[in-house]
Amino acid sequence: MRTKLTVFFILLAVALGTLVVTSSSNAAQVHLQLNQFKQEILQGNVDKLAKRNLTVYGKIKEGSIEREGVRARFVIFDKSNELVVEHSGKTLLPDTFQDGAEAGVEGFYDASRNVFVSHKVMAKCASRYEAPGMDKKTTY
Repeated sequence: MRTKLTVFFILLAVALGTLVVTSSSNAAQVHLQLNQFKQEILQGNVDKLAKRNLTVYGKIKEGSIEREGVRARFVIFDKSNELVVEHSGKTLLPDTFQDGAEAGVEGFYDASRNVFVSHKVMAKCASRYEAPGMDKKTTY
């Protein structure tokens, strides 16, 4: 009886350990600059990206914001890359969400439509954080 109980607890510990390791690696948040994201796609890692919860960083393209109630569609860009983003409206867009703002979009990549579907948008307006008289420089 004691041996059966010991074997049971060992198997339970192994199963729980396996569950923790596999679930934490799948749920891990991946943070990428837009150029890194596009590089992953070019390297053929589309399936890997499509299954992950990602945060992609770029700048909001001037004139690309289209709002439909709580939903929004816009483009983030860097020097040579662009990515269409559809915001689901599950969270509100921040007050600093505007043309030219630096943004991070959290969600997943829909490879079939070549669109990033976000459920959270983080944005900062660079002009609010710059010292007066500083030249505006693009960091991308």
